[in-house]
Amino acid sequence: MRYGLYRSLFVLLLFAEILLVTSQRSRYMGQRENGIVLTSLAVLMGLMALLAAFEKRRPEPVSPVTSRDIWPMRVVLLIGIAMAIFHFKREISVIPIAPQLSDIIPTIQVMNHRLLAGQYPYEIIHEFGYALSPTYLPLMWLPFFPAALFHFDERWVAFTIWLIATLMVIWRAHQSNLSGMARWLVTALPFMHFILIEEGTSATFGNTVELMIAGFYMMWALQMDRIRELLRGNPWKSGAILGFFLILCLLSRYAFLLWLPLCCFVVWIENRKLVLTTSVSTLVGVLVLFVIPFMLKDPMVYIKGLQHYSSAALAAWQQEGQQGPLYDGIGVGGIFRDGIQGDMSVRLATLQRSQLIITLLAVGLSGLYWWRNRQKLQSLPLFLLGSLKFYFAFFYGFIQMPYIYLMLTPCFFSVAMLPTWYKPVKQD
Repeated sequence: MRYGLYRSLFVLLLFAEILLVTSQRSRYMGQRENGIVLTSLAVLMGLMALLAAFEKRRPEPVSPVTSRDIWPMRVVLLIGIAMAIFHFKREISVIPIAPQLSDIIPTIQVMNHRLLAGQYPYEIIHEFGYALSPTYLPLMWLPFFPAALFHFDERWVAFTIWLIATLMVIWRAHQSNLSGMARWLVTALPFMHFILIEEGTSATFGNTVELMIAGFYMMWALQMDRIRELLRGNPWKSGAILGFFLILCLLSRYAFLLWLPLCCFVVWIENRKLVLTTSVSTLVGVLVLFVIPFMLKDPMVYIKGLQHYSSAALAAWQQEGQQGPLYDGIGVGGIFRDGIQGDMSVRLATLQRSQLIITLLAVGLSGLYWWRNRQKLQSLPLFLLGSLKFYFAFFYGFIQMPYIYLMLTPCFFSVAMLPTWYKPVKQD
């Protein structure tokens, strides 16, 4: 049936996506072509999931798991964890935390040290030799507070959150009675991807904390996978659960912000109480974690950060030559920079408008397809995940500064979709 074809194509495209971000990036094609192909792969992956969500599936035989089957997987899991720790430790041991290399982790350190000292974290940072307006939402830096308190490397916090999310994905795969092949795939692929990142990219783990963001979005994918269960459960309990994981993403890197209205509308049709309770839980979380402790002191705090981010992007675009993230084979930003006439600010603004328009269009097309075919919908989880992957393709493909590390989130999100793809029919 077509569902099996869509699923097979999704897996093949997922492997291609991982390779074009890591070891095979720009190896067989130019940086522009790599960015276009990578974006196209993500679009196709989203489309495969969207189409498959409306396809009827034949029941697939599921063999009971015996100790003979589970022990080799446990061994592979332990080896995967050990290899991930080895590769992570190997990278961070040779890359110091220094603003000269990257100001991401130093900024997090300053903000947490200020909080520890009872100071306002969002004041302008001058410690790096230049004025930096903090742009990070609370859950981008607050999770690292224990590192500031107990004096250990912040990067281990990001790794731990990613590892927890990965184990949650693997646990879901094993609890959902997936086939043996699917369990092997979900068990091994996250660690393979992790190793390829360390070996195929430059200082991704050493200079950034994007692993944590990837972990948050993997956890969100798992909530979409169990959305039917949450719809049937107590609305206040389900709303609190959804609100918790929504806040993790929303107050760290809110990449899915423009997709959320579609998710809310689809769930609203299914269960209005769940949308209301989730909204209340999310609002309370935002008030407690951001508005009351930080925004009341300076309501413009985040607007200032966004303005600084835009100014920094423009400065990077104005640099001479074809160096930096615009030419690393990720996204189409370099094409806009070189292929549009006018001042560099005009070129950047054109990309920003294009990103906004095309991401809204992607959300709208997904919603329109669902509305016209909602009576034929077979898998609500797969539709929600597929529409978000489809949206991510354009959001990250047209991002103004396509740093390689940003691709960790959409790639690991794709991996977290696998348990939904292989879940037996009777459980959806």
